[in-house]
Amino acid sequence: MRRIHGVLLGSQLVLAFMWSCGGDDGGLQTGSNPIVAPPVVMPITAGNGGGNAPPGALPKAGNGTVSPGVAGVSAPMPPNTMGGAGASGGAGMVATGGMTGAGAGAGAGGVMGGAGAGGTPPTIGSMTPVVPMLTAECPTFGDATISFMGLSGITMVAGAKAASATAPMVFYWHGTGSFAGEYAGSAAAVAQGVRAEGGALISFQGTTGGDFTSGTAIFGAGDWALTDQLLACAVKNHNVDARRVFATGCSAGGLFSTAMAAARSTYIAAVAPNSGGWSFPTAFQNGFTPALMTIHGAAGVDVVGIDFSQSSATADRSFKMKGGFVINCDHGGRHCGGGGLSPEIWQFFKAHPYGVDPYPWAGGLPAGFSSQCKIYE
Repeated sequence: MRRIHGVLLGSQLVLAFMWSCGGDDGGLQTGSNPIVAPPVVMPITAGNGGGNAPPGALPKAGNGTVSPGVAGVSAPMPPNTMGGAGASGGAGMVATGGMTGAGAGAGAGGVMGGAGAGGTPPTIGSMTPVVPMLTAECPTFGDATISFMGLSGITMVAGAKAASATAPMVFYWHGTGSFAGEYAGSAAAVAQGVRAEGGALISFQGTTGGDFTSGTAIFGAGDWALTDQLLACAVKNHNVDARRVFATGCSAGGLFSTAMAAARSTYIAAVAPNSGGWSFPTAFQNGFTPALMTIHGAAGVDVVGIDFSQSSATADRSFKMKGGFVINCDHGGRHCGGGGLSPEIWQFFKAHPYGVDPYPWAGGLPAGFSSQCKIYE
């Protein structure tokens, strides 16, 4: 069933498509270390060349001023956060597991800090993820339906806690008119892989306030405050590796997971929307571009309000232009019909932790990967 809502903004009429998954339009597959730095989910702060960046922040380019050897960051910070840039060799220090960035002179202070003498490169690629500051009371990790930060009906799937910080975390977003358990049909292999490695899969049923980020207002940008805290809890209490945080979902959830990859590019390593992509492009949180695997049906067939082959293509182009690694999978079927590619999604996630460099599949997809998928050039 489809509804179209119009919103009048100034002299323009903006159409918001409302769709549900199921019946002729759907084809939905279903089945039964404390963190002390300030949150990095706030707007990115600017840093002066040679000045101190706030602990845990991602400084933008400096303004060209120089001061002699000022330390970038000296306050205690969590693992996997980045120091600010000093000038003329001023050192930026973080706690164990983080990165040391040394100042590079006037105007230095990009998102990674300066590159002067003594800088220690990140262990994977050119960037490391940033874990938000923990402010919430954490849930117990296990198979359960939980309430968290005032929102109920959140499905959690979690395996036994890993012996060290190696476990993955996946955020799943369902389609309009569907439910949190949708992942069991659309992402079964992903859920099984997460559980086997002691990680956690989180699927939301409701929203703290829907908006058009999901296309149909079933989720909203405010929900990322909850994912920030759930990630911080998982890193602190369940040995989740901050480099292995991913997102996927179907239909409106596919649109929302793609938006999340941009809006939370400080910690989302890779995303695999199933009949998703972009209808309303979202600004990236930092300079990192998550790896993208779009899954959709045939043009003119995977259509519910919008043509999801086209919204997938829009995301493909955008992520590729920003230097991301992109795979496009056309299964030729109907809306949200990509559940059969769940094993490939899990394989894709495992191969693309945050900041992996070089991309392991840049020369070609691995043997046995679905022929429905192609590297986007």
